[in-house]
Amino acid sequence: PLFIRRVKEDLFDFEGKPLFLPRHVQTITFELGTNSPNEKELYNELSKYVANQYNLALSKNKKRNIAFALVILQRRLASSTYALLQSLKRRKQRLQELINNPSSVKPYEVKDIDDIEEMSEEERWEEENEWEVLSAAESKEELKKEIEIIDSLIDQASRIIQNEEEIKLKKLKESLEELSKHVNEQHKRKILIFTESRDTLEYLKEKLKQWGYKVTTIHGGMKLEERVQAEGIFKNETEILVATEAAGEGI
Repeated sequence: PLFIRRVKEDLFDFEGKPLFLPRHVQTITFELGTNSPNEKELYNELSKYVANQYNLALSKNKKRNIAFALVILQRRLASSTYALLQSLKRRKQRLQELINNPSSVKPYEVKDIDDIEEMSEEERWEEENEWEVLSAAESKEELKKEIEIIDSLIDQASRIIQNEEEIKLKKLKESLEELSKHVNEQHKRKILIFTESRDTLEYLKEKLKQWGYKVTTIHGGMKLEERVQAEGIFKNETEILVATEAAGEGI
C-alpha cells in the first residue's frame, strides 16, 4: 500500500555516509563539418541513399519493411563508422546473392518495433541483421545499381577508418588521455564504455588495445557465467570494460 521513491543522492548508510559516489556529468560535443569533412560527406551520401531507397519502397508499397532496414543503417552510423561499414558489407553480400539466385528471397514478417524492444539483446541483433538486408529492388538492374551506391559508401567508410578520421574516436582517445592525468597508483583507473552495436564493441576493443590499454568486453551474446567471469577480469586485471547494455544487469 505504500511506495517510497528515493534518488541515489538521498541514500546514506547508518553512519550518515553517502552510499553512492558523486556523479558529475559532462557532455563532449563535436561537429562533423570543419572537424571531420569526410565523415560529413559520408553522412550526406548515406542520407541520400536512405531517402532514395525509402521513396522507391514507398512507390512499391513496401514502406514499412524498408523503413526498418534504413533505420538500421542510420543507427549503425550513429554508433560508429566501422559499424556502418560492416552493415554495408553484409547488405552488399546479400544483394549479390539475390542477383545470382533470385529464388533465395524469403518472405520476412516485420515485427512491431515495441516487440523488438522487449527482446533480449541477442534476439534483437538477429532481427536487425534481417532488417539491414531488406531492399526495395525488384530486378537485377535495380540490385546492381544499389550495389554500386553501396560500393561507394563502403569506399568512403573504409578510408575514414583507415586514416582514423572519425571524430568520436578522436574525442574518446583525448578523453582517456585526459583521465590519465588525474590517476595515480593509489587510485586505480576503471573505465566503462557503453555502446549499442556489437560491431562497434569489437572495433573499440581492438583500438583500445592498440593504444596500450588492457580491455575486456561484455555483450548480450555471452552466457551468464561468461559475463560474470568478464566482470571479475575487469575488476581485478583490466582498466577498461567495453560493453553493451547487457553489462548493466550485473555491474
